[in-house]
Parts: sequence; C-alpha cells; structure tokens
Amino acid sequence: MYEVVILEKFSNMPVFSLADVSQITKSRIYAKVLISSLLKKGMVKKIKRDLYTLHDDPFLIATFIVRPSYISSISALSFYGDISQLPNEIFCFTNKSPKTFHFIKTIRFFHTKFFFGFKEIEYKGFKILIADREKAIIDSIGKVPIYVFEEALEKINLERMLDYVKRIGRRSLAKRIGYLLEKFGYDIYFDLKDFIDKKFVFLDPIAKGKKKNKKWMVIV
Repeated sequence: MYEVVILEKFSNMPVFSLADVSQITKSRIYAKVLISSLLKKGMVKKIKRDLYTLHDDPFLIATFIVRPSYISSISALSFYGDISQLPNEIFCFTNKSPKTFHFIKTIRFFHTKFFFGFKEIEYKGFKILIADREKAIIDSIGKVPIYVFEEALEKINLERMLDYVKRIGRRSLAKRIGYLLEKFGYDIYFDLKDFIDKKFVFLDPIAKGKKKNKKWMVIV
C-alpha cells in the first residue's frame, strides 16, 4: 500500500527525503525498511544519505540536492547550445560550502560570493535554477580552461555582461573578460579601463601563459 502512495506522491517531486517518507508511514523505522525495499527493486534511486529520487536525470535533480544553488558554467552553456563540448559533470554554484556528489554523473557544487545572475526555467515539468549565459561564462573562469567556453562569448548580452563584471568588482575578472570580449570584436576598453591596474594576471588561471598583453594586463 505504502509503495504505491510513495511512487505516486514523489513522482511529482525531483527529490524526496527519508523524513518525507516518514510523514506518510508515521514511523521513521518503517520508512527506512520501505525505502530499502524500493531501492532493491530499483524503483527508487539513492542520491545521498536519506535523500532519494524517482528520476534518472542528474541535470533535473542537481539544484535540489543543495539549496540554494543554480546550474552554471559549462553545464548551463551546453544546455543553451553555446559550446560544442559536452560536459561529463554537472557544475552548480551555491553560497554554501562546496560539495561533490555522484548520481549517474558527478555533480559539483562550487561556493560563490556572487549569488546572482540565474533564472528559473521549466525543465521536464519542473522548475530549476540555471545561470544566464553571461554569469555562466564568468563562473567558468578558473573552473575549466577558457578554450572550452569562449565560443559562447559570441552570443552574450554585452550590457548584462558589463553590469555583472562591475557588480563583482574584481580587477582580475574585469581584465580577463575585457581581453576576451575585445578578442571577439567588442569595443569595451573604456567601459572597463578603470579596473586595469599595473599587476599582470593570467588570462586563464588553469592553462597559464607566457605572452604579456599590456593593454589589459593579462598573460596569455
């Protein structure tokens, strides 16, 4: 009886917890027994301790594992069709501590102090949070090599990108984004020149580089 109730009730939720099941069974002990039985039958899938799902799409459940969080970086850019490389992990950002889980794919949660630049979209009948293109590009710097995501710069909303860079206020970010935007034909030097100091930074914190660009003070 309870199995049918659980399968019906939680099919409409991306994830559910042992506590959710306990509210139905009125017993945490019996809830554990019931979940164990459903797991063995393959009717329920375990995400982590006391957290489960009836779905098999890690992109769907990712932002419900850690709250608040949003999908970003190359995961968001791939979803939009902005990059050619298909990521084998799901990148999420949260204002909480970083964590990593494995559910079909590895799901990584990175900490960010800049918890904005995302929106709610409908995905497979559910509402999930995902970064917009500009924030996904910003979130990618230092997480993956620049060559993986730079093609997405061709489709940005320039006004929004500049707004985000100024809101974050980091010179290193402004210099990197400024160089990349100019490389793709955007005339934005005077919008960001106040962020340019006399300290060189690597354009790509992962790939490093050797050639110095004195206009943007980046090492390419």
